[in-house]
Amino acid sequence: MAGSYIFGIFKVHKGFMEELIAMRRYLHQHPELSGEEQATQVYLLERLNKLKLDKLTPVAGTGILATINGRHPGRNILFRGDMDALPIEETNDFGHRSVNKGVSHKCGHDGHTTIMYGLAEHFAANKPENGNVYILFQPAEEVGRGAKGVEDSGLLNDLPIDLVFALHNVPAYPLHQIVCRVGSFTPSVTTLIAYFKGHTSHAAEPWHGRNPAAAMSSYMLDALNYNMEDGEKHHFITVTPAYMELGSIAYGTSAGHGSVHLTVRADTNERLRNTIDKLESLAKQKADQHGLSIHFEEQEIFESNQNAVEAVNLIQAAANELGLSYHDKDEPFRWGEDFGLFTNRIKGAMFGIGSGEDCKPLHHPAYDFPDEILNNAINMFITIQKKAQEI
Repeated sequence: MAGSYIFGIFKVHKGFMEELIAMRRYLHQHPELSGEEQATQVYLLERLNKLKLDKLTPVAGTGILATINGRHPGRNILFRGDMDALPIEETNDFGHRSVNKGVSHKCGHDGHTTIMYGLAEHFAANKPENGNVYILFQPAEEVGRGAKGVEDSGLLNDLPIDLVFALHNVPAYPLHQIVCRVGSFTPSVTTLIAYFKGHTSHAAEPWHGRNPAAAMSSYMLDALNYNMEDGEKHHFITVTPAYMELGSIAYGTSAGHGSVHLTVRADTNERLRNTIDKLESLAKQKADQHGLSIHFEEQEIFESNQNAVEAVNLIQAAANELGLSYHDKDEPFRWGEDFGLFTNRIKGAMFGIGSGEDCKPLHHPAYDFPDEILNNAINMFITIQKKAQEI
């Protein structure tokens, strides 16, 4: 049709895709780390303020919530996209490569942010007939603090949200393929840090000290025994040593303190918590055996993303209406995603959209989000909103 761009089954103004691609590449070129997305927030607010949105609200420090009220009451839906980049030096040499040394978008959050903007622009021009649409630009997903910041703001209690949805691009799957499953979509993940403390002595007389090296080594090796795979039920526990620290660079001194950092993930929150309890008990046992004191800390906590049946059915129905291939994944992905906090509070689901079988893996220094999937990603959310009102 003259004067319009056919966007899936929806018509938008000419040049919309070109606008979105330029935006995505700008965001890729100007990445910001978790919790530091101030310039990204300013850039998005400048663009969003030009749209006919009902409300724009800063949230969780550097995030934004866009509100579009429906013409009539209906099911209110929150769509969420993440904004933050990673501390990875980019190896690509294309024109939109990162200008920030040591920081780059290697998980596709530049694409996810652009999808949310495209969704906001669509609903600003095409008010939902029924139900409100809430679009959340969420910071700090990579470190597990963003969703918690949103929860702490009270947003999830203050808004009448009936369903929540998010997506993640997934390399190694065909372009545009929709990937989903009922139940655990991404695992529960945390980093457990065990701090062992004894006391120093002269390195020539280590028996006068309490060096935690033996306890730490024994603990780390025994912790690996909690790894578990049940392929038939798709249950798993994965314990990964991530970092160890012992003493200081003082070669005449026997170390008196140290720490072991284990990243632990499991298919459910319950299985993870049970494993953490066992690991803490194991560490205490090792510390007692060597006359050490011990304390624990957890960092980068991600709840298991639990997809509700009704939400998954809407995702599959939307994919079918758009003529997109749908893959019912038989097991969860292994990477953490803090959207799990949302699906543990409100009925909803996360799905994947294939970013190509030849796409570099997530967090690879040469990864780049494929612009080709922007249109179908936005169309999926538009169609999910429409179909949610038909139930």
